[in-house]
Amino acid sequence: MRLIKQQFLDYLSDIIDREKASLDNTPNFEISEEAEKFRNSRSTKKLFPFFEDKGYHIISLTEKQSIPRERSQLASLLTKNRKILFPFIKVLIHGKDETFPVENESQETLTCLLNICKNFSDRKWISYGYNKKEKIINFKRLGDLKGEEQFLTGIYGEYETAKLIEQALQEFAKEKNGFKYKIFHDIKLKKLHSQKQNDMQLDLAVQLPEGFYIFETKMGKTLAIDKWVDRTRLFASGKNRFITCCADETLNPKIFQPFRLFNLEQLKTQLTDLLQKDYPSP
Repeated sequence: MRLIKQQFLDYLSDIIDREKASLDNTPNFEISEEAEKFRNSRSTKKLFPFFEDKGYHIISLTEKQSIPRERSQLASLLTKNRKILFPFIKVLIHGKDETFPVENESQETLTCLLNICKNFSDRKWISYGYNKKEKIINFKRLGDLKGEEQFLTGIYGEYETAKLIEQALQEFAKEKNGFKYKIFHDIKLKKLHSQKQNDMQLDLAVQLPEGFYIFETKMGKTLAIDKWVDRTRLFASGKNRFITCCADETLNPKIFQPFRLFNLEQLKTQLTDLLQKDYPSP
């Protein structure tokens, strides 16, 4: 009897040792302090588990985007005139020459270019002059232009997109009495156990009654479709949507279905139509 008891105790001891070894080899899923803040926050109590379920923790976001009025106005100006201004900004940021020929441009285009040069000059980003005889804009990059490259090549579009999205949501909520939403900007996500500073950055997420709309803005001609497809597969389910917003109104969104493409010209209409489909009137 004593032998049987001893064998049983040895058996239990062996199980305990194996379980301890297993625990020692189990990855540590301890949440970081920065992520813990968002897990415990009342404002992100729905957003945090949404991303956690996909294998990510929120480590940073902005709830109320504060954009100076003059910067918002410049973003609107750049967005409105992006077709005219894009070649000039490309030379301004990446070009080796400090001249921009306008000999083949219309008076409307020339006026727009000179106006933006005046705007940039007032900000001390450039100094410039217009050679009317040779039809050339001469410019010189100034020190204050440093650090503005990201704004001029894309962030201005993110500002304008965010403004259009908020306008569409406000108008929809006004029509649908009691419709609630919450907007989160510049969301940085980190995978569990990742050594990177962050693994994903999202421009904007909207919390809606039955899901989330995630938005990405692409102002250039490269849509990064591989990332677009991957993120759609990751985030889109039920009434959760991943939406790429672009500046090219010539793209037909129907050819990209089931992946969603909005363009800035029709963004408010496209977003309102999607909201009406997901949240129809009773």
